This record gives sequence, structure tokens and C-alpha cells, in this order.
Amino acid sequence: MAKDGEVFNLIFERGNFLKNVILSLFKPLKTEIFKETIPPKLNNCICCGLCVEVCPTNAISIFKFRDIICESCGLCVEICQNSAIKKDRFYVDPQKCTKCGYCVMFCTIPLIKNEIPVKKVPEVTLECNNCGLCIYQCLEKAIQFKNGEIVINPKICKICLKCVEFCPLNALLSPNDSVKSKIINVDLNSCIFCKDCEEICPIKK
Repeated sequence: MAKDGEVFNLIFERGNFLKNVILSLFKPLKTEIFKETIPPKLNNCICCGLCVEVCPTNAISIFKFRDIICESCGLCVEICQNSAIKKDRFYVDPQKCTKCGYCVMFCTIPLIKNEIPVKKVPEVTLECNNCGLCIYQCLEKAIQFKNGEIVINPKICKICLKCVEFCPLNALLSPNDSVKSKIINVDLNSCIFCKDCEEICPIKK
């Protein structure tokens, strides 16, 4: 019992125990405030593929016809002042690239993206599990459940994008994002927002 008594006295020595209890009850907790995560911007993507190589979760996929297109013109190779673009026309040396952006000005892939028709309503992707939560978010009642899948009526939809913002699976894409996804697609459910892709991107200034 003597040892127990010594331990008891040590705990309550100089009132430290009681003081710590009181402080923990009334002292506000210091919590770190995190900024909202922003999805990567994909407007000027030239499908060089550097981001695909560094992505730790394999969340990025690019235009499947890139290889065919990139073997055609070769303007980016000629225009690059630092010889950062290899002869295969779709590999950029991150050590030589200065992110001047000249390759974007002459690349045909962004031009192809501009030719892709823009949908009149948000796109329902394969990630959709038909939970139906978006139906209740639509004030215009433009979203319905038909034949076992979510359908958006283009005659009623006003592109308010509340369904896109609300979807917990990121399974709905705005018309503009739908076009971008045909060139480069980032699976936000797999993305951990490490920003490695942004750091290596040759057109990020």
C-alpha cells in the first residue's frame, strides 16, 4: 500500500492533476483549419502523360487516341525552345521544361477538345449507383428514374448544377467538365489531392 500511496501523492502533487483536468474541460481545443480542396484545372491539357506517371493512386486517364494524334504533326517538338519534348511527340522532359506554354498554343489536342459537342445537361457517368439523391436536389424536377437509371430531361434542366455539387460519388459532370473528361479524366474518388500532377504539369505556370 505504501507504493500506492506514493503514486497517489505524486499524481496530486502541487495540484497539477486537478489543474490539468479543469484546463482540459474549459480550454478551447486548437484545431487546424483546412482550405477547401480544389480539383485540378484541365482546360489546356495536351496529354503529355507526365501526370499519369506520377499519380500515386492511378486516378488519371488520358485521351486513348493520343498516340495516333501525337505522331502526326510534331509542331510541339519544333516550337519548344528548350528541346524538352522528345521525338515521340508526347513525352515532356520535366528537367528541361520551363513551362513557357508555347506547346499548348500549337497542340492539336486542345483544338480537338473544342470540337467536341457540349452536352445540354450534366452527364451521368458510370460511377452513378442510381441512389436517386440528385432527384430531390433538382428544383426543376428535371431528373427522373427511368428504366433502372438516372435520366436528366434537357427540356426542363436549367444547368444550375446543384445535382453535380451534391452527388456524393462525383458521378455527375457539368457539360464543360464532360468535354474535358474525354481528353483527360481525374477520378476524384481515387484522387488524394497530393498535387504531384500539378507540380510536374508543363503548362502550369
